Amino acid sequence: MNKDPKSIFTIDVEDYYHIVSDRGVPPISEWDSLPSIVESGFLKLLDLLDVYEVKATCFFLGYIAKKYPYLVKEARTRGHEIASHGMFHRVIAQMSREEFTTDLHNSKSLLEDICSEEITTFRSPSFSVTDATPWFFESLAETGYIADSSVFPVKRDYGGYQIEQKKPYWIKTDKGNICEFPISVASLLGKELCFFGGGYLRFFPKWVILYMHKKLANKGIPTLYYIHPREMEPQHPRLKLNKKSYFKCYVNLKTVKSKLEAILSRGEFVTCQQYLEEMKDS
Repeated sequence: MNKDPKSIFTIDVEDYYHIVSDRGVPPISEWDSLPSIVESGFLKLLDLLDVYEVKATCFFLGYIAKKYPYLVKEARTRGHEIASHGMFHRVIAQMSREEFTTDLHNSKSLLEDICSEEITTFRSPSFSVTDATPWFFESLAETGYIADSSVFPVKRDYGGYQIEQKKPYWIKTDKGNICEFPISVASLLGKELCFFGGGYLRFFPKWVILYMHKKLANKGIPTLYYIHPREMEPQHPRLKLNKKSYFKCYVNLKTVKSKLEAILSRGEFVTCQQYLEEMKDS
C-alpha cells in the first residue's frame, strides 16, 4: 500500500488588519495605534502544533517581526521554519521591480538578524504573484531565496497564476532556480477550488476538507495548508469592509480550531525547507 505524501502546514504571521482590500483597511501610518491580536493568536497556533508534534513554515511579515521579534525566536526555538512574507503586505503588482527587490532584501535581512540563520523561503502577500509580474521569480533568486509559496493556481482577487502542476516544482531563471510550493486545489464538479486555507478552510465543512485532502493524497499530491493568527481569535476586531470582503474575512471563525485539530491529527507534515531537502535526496 502506498503511503500518503507528507502535507505542508504554513502560517502567515500577520495581524487582523493585514488584509488586501480596496476599502476599509487602515494605512501603514495607523498600524502602530491599533490593538493587536497577533501575539495571542500565533502562540495558540504554536501550542496546537506542539500537541500534534507538527512543524510549520512561518511566513513572518517584516512589520510584525520587527515589532515582536520574540515571536520569531519562539517559533524557531520550537523547531519551525522561519520564512518571509515581505515587509508591509503590499500587492506585488503595485510595486516596481526595484521596490519589490528592496522589500525582499529588507525582510530577509531583518529575519536573519533576529533568528541568526539564513532565510530562503518567501510568500507574497495575498498570493499576489500574477503574469503581470514576470520578474517575480528572478527577483527572488537574485536576492538569495530558493523557495516560494505564492502561486495560487485559480483566479482570485489579487492573484491567480494558471499552472497545471499541483506538486512543488522547480522554476528556472537566469539568476537561479526557485522551488515553488503552489497552494493546493482540488477538483469539485469539474472546477478547481481551494479548500485548505483562509476563508476557504473556514467556509467548507470539515468533512469536505478532509475528503479533498484524501483525494489529493490518493494521487500522490501533498496538501499545503495555510492559516493566520487572527483565525485563532474569533472575537478579533472587525474592519469596515464591503459585504463580500466582510464575509470572506469573518465567515465561520469559530470552526477553525476543530478543523485544525482534525487536519493535524491525520498524516505527516513537513516544512517547505524539509520537503525541499527530501526532493533533493530523492
